[in-house]
Amino acid sequence: MFERKFDLEEKYHMLIDLFVSSLFLIYSFIVNAGIRISGLYMDDLYMWSTYGEESFINYVFPFGSTRFRPVYWFIAWVELGIIRNNITWIVVFNIIFAAALAVCIYIYAKKLSGSRIVAILLAVVFLSSRFSYYNISQLLGFMEALCLAFLLGILYLLYTYISKEGMENNLYIAVILYLLISFTHERYMVLLPLFIYAIFIKKGKAVNYIYPVAACGFIQLIRFIFIGTISPAGTSHTKVADTFNIKDAVKNAISHVLYMIGINDGPEHLNGVPWADTALIIKYSVGFSILVLITIFSLYIYKLIKNIKKKHSFRDSISISLFYLIAIVLCIMSSSVTIRVELRWVYGPFVCALLLLAHVYGEIRRLKLINANNILDMDFNNYMPLALVILWCVSILPMDLYAHGKYNKIYIYQYQSRYNSLADVSFGKYKDEIFDKDIYIIGNYYKMEQSTADAFFKVFDKNKKAEGLRVHLIDSYRDIGQIGQHMIVLKEEIANNAFSDVTDMLRNVKCEIIKGYYRDGWMDQEAEIYVMADKDGNINLELMYPAELVEGQQLRLVVDDKEEYFMDITENISYFNIKKEPFAITKLKFNYNFYLPDAQEQRGEDKFSMIVNIID
Repeated sequence: MFERKFDLEEKYHMLIDLFVSSLFLIYSFIVNAGIRISGLYMDDLYMWSTYGEESFINYVFPFGSTRFRPVYWFIAWVELGIIRNNITWIVVFNIIFAAALAVCIYIYAKKLSGSRIVAILLAVVFLSSRFSYYNISQLLGFMEALCLAFLLGILYLLYTYISKEGMENNLYIAVILYLLISFTHERYMVLLPLFIYAIFIKKGKAVNYIYPVAACGFIQLIRFIFIGTISPAGTSHTKVADTFNIKDAVKNAISHVLYMIGINDGPEHLNGVPWADTALIIKYSVGFSILVLITIFSLYIYKLIKNIKKKHSFRDSISISLFYLIAIVLCIMSSSVTIRVELRWVYGPFVCALLLLAHVYGEIRRLKLINANNILDMDFNNYMPLALVILWCVSILPMDLYAHGKYNKIYIYQYQSRYNSLADVSFGKYKDEIFDKDIYIIGNYYKMEQSTADAFFKVFDKNKKAEGLRVHLIDSYRDIGQIGQHMIVLKEEIANNAFSDVTDMLRNVKCEIIKGYYRDGWMDQEAEIYVMADKDGNINLELMYPAELVEGQQLRLVVDDKEEYFMDITENISYFNIKKEPFAITKLKFNYNFYLPDAQEQRGEDKFSMIVNIID
């Protein structure tokens, strides 16, 4: 079998590419530092919780759902099988995949531009982009990233099909990727015209038009069978058929363009920092990047006009430029038909735009203004376009890096941060001990549903059951009695969009120990505590003496330094009730005339006397 041998120069360039790829991986971790997933919520929690509870067929090919994404659901099934309850791996996996996409963009852009420097810069811009927030920080972010991978594959295959002879197989492979991307996210069904354009420009055989059209028809048929409609679902539980209107679609398309050139055209909860609130120096930087971008494309158009007589060169350059422009337009159209624009939807057209810029740069260098032997023209072609691309990258990066610091304002991050906090103060603190506890969550501002609370903690159990754990959603700490050892009490911290562990604090509020009493119930001969009465004003004491009783054993109990009670201990288990105002804090002093003679330990100055439980 023939085995290709690489010459020394090829090996040298491969080593450089490998080194650059490793730098992308390092940079991907650096630029996404601070992003983490400790707990799951909403769609991510649903994806995780249904894994293993439904059969493989029902999970990947569900009937009656509003969406049909079997390619992603299959990959998610595999991913979750690997991750299981190690959900912190999700971000790591997403970051690594983002670096892999950057490598693909680098290789593709290097081919288009003929410049390794330009390719590196565009890959860095891709990794730095504020549009990546969802791809990195969510379990479902891999779905968006996977679409980008398929999109890059389709663009590359169609580009080579157009620009080279004998590449018809690439068209067929691209059609397969079209099926895969459409069954990953229905938004990309809109790419059909890109195939028609590629075949038209290539002057391909008439039969070639059938393949993408047939693929699109097959997609619609399968969608209709499984979800009962071919109309794509909109965002936030809306339907495109119900909410679409041309005016909003045009407005959304304009927003896409503005986002792509660095202007956040939308509210804070969708982009983290609206343009009006953006720092002035960042606005200047974005403004400068737009001027540089205009200069680059103006130079390209100028060179095209100067070379218009070279029909073949002119036609090839324009056709490829239109190819990427059509891809941008189609991607924008696909996510402009719903009720709003989210940053993650701009990532697809932005990737197409980066490739268009790589193509434009390569064409500027290829097209000559004057005789190529003129040294001035060669210097212009080598340095001026490169300087412009460097300027654009340097001036657009501040906006993206600045926006990374504002992610916490985006609604998805607010939810993620909140549930990360819930994970931190529960499983992060108590580990597997939580599976034997009653967890009480105080507050109703976050509107957490019981089903969400129950599913949330199952994520941390290797068996996905958390059978010994019970979650109670309550409005106030007054809704529970004394805080026992089997209880964890958490509280919504609205000001910080977080949860806090108030178990110890409330345990002390309910029963503050002054001396001689221990949380497991043991009490010394002399003890003093403050106890909160329940909602009916009752303080119920259970007194247990785990040994043989002796005549004359007595407890002297002083309530609030006023009321004095004497209780003869004649039974191993006895009960005593104190009546106070509801939720009143009451001081109790205990004094026993006996102690437990066979106690195995002594914790304070006095010996143990009894076990005292404050019961509800």
